[in-house]
Amino acid sequence: MIAHPAPNRAASYEEAIARVRAVAALDDARIAPSAHTALLDHGVKRPWAVVLFHGFTNHPGQFVEFAPQLFALEANVYVPRMTYHGYADRMSRDIAALRAEDLVAAAYEAVDIAGGLGERVAVLGISMGGLQCAYLAQFRQDVSTSVCVAPDFALLQLSRGVTDMLAWTFNHLPNFFLWWDPRVRAKMRPHTAYPRFSTHALMQVQRLADAVHTAAKKKPPQAGRIAAVVNRFDPAVNNGVTREVLGDWLAHGEVGAEYHELLGLPANHDIIDPDNALARTALVYPRLIEALAIHTP
Repeated sequence: MIAHPAPNRAASYEEAIARVRAVAALDDARIAPSAHTALLDHGVKRPWAVVLFHGFTNHPGQFVEFAPQLFALEANVYVPRMTYHGYADRMSRDIAALRAEDLVAAAYEAVDIAGGLGERVAVLGISMGGLQCAYLAQFRQDVSTSVCVAPDFALLQLSRGVTDMLAWTFNHLPNFFLWWDPRVRAKMRPHTAYPRFSTHALMQVQRLADAVHTAAKKKPPQAGRIAAVVNRFDPAVNNGVTREVLGDWLAHGEVGAEYHELLGLPANHDIIDPDNALARTALVYPRLIEALAIHTP
């Protein structure tokens, strides 16, 4: 089980701005300038506030071209940096300390803040961030729309059961680091991501996946509307498990849950970051905006 805090929604726009500043103040000299927590703000509370959650070992710079498109749709857009992410030293080992509880607490805090930035709150995240959105969809009533992009409910093309076995094994071994791409190692792009990952941290992300996977079978989600957006040829996750979770939600009969499979994309997991050579953002961004459905009248 993962303990989550009680909701503490910002009572006003002014309180939300103060809380954003407090979060942003955590971005000290260790954090790369492009990785800082970001707020694209219209200066007043808007009909929609959108929270964007970056992926595992990535940082808010992943949304550098996408967030402005949502801002142009009159939304206030908040992009928090997750703890241990975004260090200027891309070889940092600190991410090994990441816990699933950190991710849940940060997601809850972001939605609490967004409640003061918009009359309605939408969340969108990729990979690890997609799991945070799924968790929020399961447990937060004040999320109007949750868009889970390439959520890693199961690793590679493995089943949830095999992923759980791997998680148990890695959690009982000493932590070690693996290159995302052993061919290029530290030269890996995108530059918004660390070129390697901690096995213990990755398994903490899988704790989040397991929590949602288990809860979805037992209780209906709390969000008003949920969408999953995946690349059919994603080599890093098992899209079938994502469909299973959506099926479990739909089986409760109390929520709209949509599954969007993107065609025409190369084999690639990070379909959002423009610094990823395989991203096709001109194709992907319109589909994500469509899934969010925050267009103003």
